[in-house]
Parts: sequence; structure tokens; C-alpha cells
Amino acid sequence: MKRKKGSVGAYFTVEASLVLPIVIGTIIFVLCFLLFYYNRCLMEQDVAILTIRAAASGEKTAEELKTQILSTQKTYIAEKYYAWDKGEINLSLTHDKLELKRTGQLLLGDRIWKAKVSSSARQIHPATFLRLCRKVSLSEGN
Repeated sequence: MKRKKGSVGAYFTVEASLVLPIVIGTIIFVLCFLLFYYNRCLMEQDVAILTIRAAASGEKTAEELKTQILSTQKTYIAEKYYAWDKGEINLSLTHDKLELKRTGQLLLGDRIWKAKVSSSARQIHPATFLRLCRKVSLSEGN
């Protein structure tokens, strides 16, 4: 049987119909995965910034810190998340250690990808900080 000039065998069409959906599905999955990690990194950065600001504020009680964090969050954090639902901020204060936790989830179709982020800092009062700096400078001088 002679092949016509310029014709292509049917095997090429079959291969393309099998490979193309796999390639497109892989690309879509990678984009969703990158979107999830982008939003998770943004949330982690925001929680770290809020933790540092709360630790530096010098507030004494957890309620005062919570109101200060919520007011800072409203002024600082803009809507920069894509298809992301942020949870409530959980604050724990024990002695001088401050810990912030937050959850978030990516809402894509019927799948929900969840993430948890936490950050901690130690509150140092200004007088204690100055004493520590003085001890460091005196020990370096010897």
C-alpha cells in the first residue's frame, strides 16, 4: 500500500490526544501549588511582622496586645492574597514569650488546601535591653 505524499499516520493523533491532557493537567497543578505557597509565604511574613511589632510595643496583657495587633493588621496588611481565606489570630503570652498563630486555606474548586503559620518573639523591656547592650559592650572592650 502506497502512502500519499504529505500524509501523516494516525499514530501521531493518538499520541497527542494522550499526552496533551497530561501536560495541561500538570501545568495547572503546578500553578495551583505555586499559588498556595505564595499565599502561605505572605501569611508567614505578615505573622512575623505582627509578632515583632507586638513584642516591641511593651504592652502588658494579652488583651492589650490583641487589640494592638488587630489595629496594626488593619493599617498594614492590604488585600494581597489570591483565593485565600485567613483565619483568626491566636495569641499566647507566657511570661515574656509572645507567640502568634494563624491558619489559612486556599479555596480552589472543591479542594481546600490548609496551612498553619506560627511565630514567636521574646518581649524585652527597654531598661533590660540597655543593660544587655552595656554588658556586651563592656565584655568586648576587655
